[in-house]
Amino acid sequence: MVHSILMSNIAPVPSSDAAAELLDGLRALRRGTGPLPGLAPDSYARGHAAFERLSDQRSLIAEHFAGRLAKMGDGPISVLSVGCGDGSLDVRIASGLVQRLSGRPVRYVGIDPWPGSVELFTAKMAALMADELSVEAHVASFDDAPVNETFDVVLFVHSMYYVADVGATLRSALDLLRPGGELWVAIAPSAALNALVEVLAPPLEGHRQWFSADVEKAFVDTGITLGDEATLDALVDLASASDEVLDFAVQARLTPELYGPVRAYLDAVSVPGTDGRLRVPHPVDVFAATRRRPVERRAGPTTVV
Repeated sequence: MVHSILMSNIAPVPSSDAAAELLDGLRALRRGTGPLPGLAPDSYARGHAAFERLSDQRSLIAEHFAGRLAKMGDGPISVLSVGCGDGSLDVRIASGLVQRLSGRPVRYVGIDPWPGSVELFTAKMAALMADELSVEAHVASFDDAPVNETFDVVLFVHSMYYVADVGATLRSALDLLRPGGELWVAIAPSAALNALVEVLAPPLEGHRQWFSADVEKAFVDTGITLGDEATLDALVDLASASDEVLDFAVQARLTPELYGPVRAYLDAVSVPGTDGRLRVPHPVDVFAATRRRPVERRAGPTTVV
C-alpha cells in the first residue's frame, strides 16, 4: 500500500477503548518517576533477533527492496547499509544481487556501532562464498564511519530512529550516492506498538526517538524530492514473547510491575493474522529519494569576433 505518511508525531489513540485505558494506566504508573534504563548493546541485539523471529516484517522488507533493486539495471552495484545489525536482512539482499547479476561485481559495506553485530554481519556475508561479492564493515556511527566512496544504494533500515539530526543525516547520505543512486529509509510510524515506546522508552542523547513522520518532514524541510512511498503491513506475534523481547519492543528495561500492563495492552491492540492467531500490527514506512544526475549542457554556437 502506497500513501502519504506525513502526520502528527503524537502517538494516535488506539482504536480499542480498553487499549487506550491501558496506555493511560501505564502513563499513570510512570508519572513522577525517572526514566527507565535503556538497553545495553548485547541485550538490544538479542532482543532484536528474537523479535524478528516472531515477525514477518523482515521478509516483507527484503521482498520490497529486491523489487527496487531489480529496476536498477544489471551492471555492478554497491550498497551501504547503515545500522546493518547482524546482517540478517543484508545477507538476503546481497545473495539476491549476486544471483541476479550473475558474475558482475557486488560491493556491500555495513556500518553498525556495536562490534558484536558487525562480527555477525561479516560472518554471514562471508558464508555466501561469492567471489564477485566484496564486503567491508565498520564499527561506527554513521557520522563517524570512515567511508570514502560513493554507492548506488544507501540503506537505512530501522536505524534512522537514533540519529541526532534527521535532515543532516539525509543530506549526508545523499552525498554518498553516485548520480542516479538511491537513498532508501525504512522506519516505523508512531502507531499502536510505538505508542508504548513514546510512553516507556528513555530519551536518546539530546532528542526523542524519531518516527516516520519526522523522516518525511525532514525530507520536505531539506528540499530532497521523495520518490514512491510505501507502507509494508507487518505483524508480530507477541502473545508468548519473552520479557527480553518486550524490553526490545518498548526500547527500555521494564520493571516487574510493567510487564503485566504491557502484555495486556499488546493483547488489546492485536488483530487476527491469516492463521487466526492474534498478532500486533507493526507496519514500516519506506521512503526513497534519487540523487539527480548532472544536467548536460549543450555547447552553444561559437561566435567569431
